[in-house]
Amino acid sequence: MPELPEVESIRRYLVASNVQGTIIQRVEIGWPDSIAAPAADIETFANTVSNTQIGHLDRRGKYLVSPLIDANQSRSHLVLHMGMTGSLHIRNTDDDPLRYRRATFYLDDDRRIELNDSRRWARLWAVDDPTTAYPKLGPEPWDLTPNQFAQSIRTKRSRIKPTLLDQTILAGVGNIYADEALHRTRISPLRRCNRISLARLHQLHANILITLNRALNHITTHPSPDGSPYVVDAHDARMRIPRTPNSACPTCNNPTTARRISGRTAYYCQNCQH
Repeated sequence: MPELPEVESIRRYLVASNVQGTIIQRVEIGWPDSIAAPAADIETFANTVSNTQIGHLDRRGKYLVSPLIDANQSRSHLVLHMGMTGSLHIRNTDDDPLRYRRATFYLDDDRRIELNDSRRWARLWAVDDPTTAYPKLGPEPWDLTPNQFAQSIRTKRSRIKPTLLDQTILAGVGNIYADEALHRTRISPLRRCNRISLARLHQLHANILITLNRALNHITTHPSPDGSPYVVDAHDARMRIPRTPNSACPTCNNPTTARRISGRTAYYCQNCQH
């Protein structure tokens, strides 16, 4: 968390707030480790970002991307990854700073953008080429046909759950939405990829898109009190399968199982998913 729907909702929130075209006058960094290489120090990062215009906001997987245009029309790019608990908030002059702000971008219209992150895992890049921040990122789920998705999965002998989390194969899908899509398709997270039929992989691809769209719709229609997307906690109606052990499966009402698979906790139903 945040995964693709959460980051996309942040992008849409920033676009709707009309930050595209504004000038970043200065930057304050509250947590030095938020700055990622190559601009791995506060001064270099601030010099690159300050006095630049925010261009078209984009998203790639779980990354938020914006070109930054300086007075000479030279372009660099600001790239943000929200980590586990990061979020962005538009703040006005008289708004108090957020408790866990790690970076603050002061805009020329007297507003500011605050990166709030309680766990301090969010990261910022200021780079010429944004792909240097995510050099091996795979395609977006919507950019694959069902057959392309199936062909990228079915030759692998690994378990399906960690395969879906591999960002070099599919960009943006993380732990919670992989569980959701697998539950909808009734595929066990323990099943080996090469033992899943082509038809079921086609169905899994469709359910990944359904799951992501459902989550995005929930987030955008249930904002936080300040109007920003509520992106941190997924224990709400965006989820179909409960993320607590021994909860009732929404399909068969049997207790669900929680199990660590390749270092991540999977929630699934042993009765429904095979």
